[in-house]
Amino acid sequence: MTNGKIVVADDDPDITRLLSKLLAQEGYTVTAVNDGVSALKTYEAEKPDLMILDINMPGKDGLTLCQEIRDRDDRVLILMLTGQKAQIKKISGLGGGADDYITKPFGHRELMARIRSLFRRLDV
Repeated sequence: MTNGKIVVADDDPDITRLLSKLLAQEGYTVTAVNDGVSALKTYEAEKPDLMILDINMPGKDGLTLCQEIRDRDDRVLILMLTGQKAQIKKISGLGGGADDYITKPFGHRELMARIRSLFRRLDV
């Protein structure tokens, strides 16, 4: 039994591998991509429950991607995960439709707690 479907989009392959492993251990079905264009295509093909988006990605940045996905789907959960600590980036992400925002480096326990909190809103 899975806990839900998650797409992880980050330009750092080490981050996507780490998150894929952590999330799979928690019972989530995970697809990882390393650019914004692939993230949008994967969203359209898989209709995940949660998108984890880095802000700085090639092809399409995470803020633009967040807004495009939110314009199409108000159900999907969006968690911004980025090294951008500037308050204006956080405000832009949350204002653009993200449900939560966490900065790198992150603690895996905090990340998992935030994901579980987000998933409580869904019936998965």
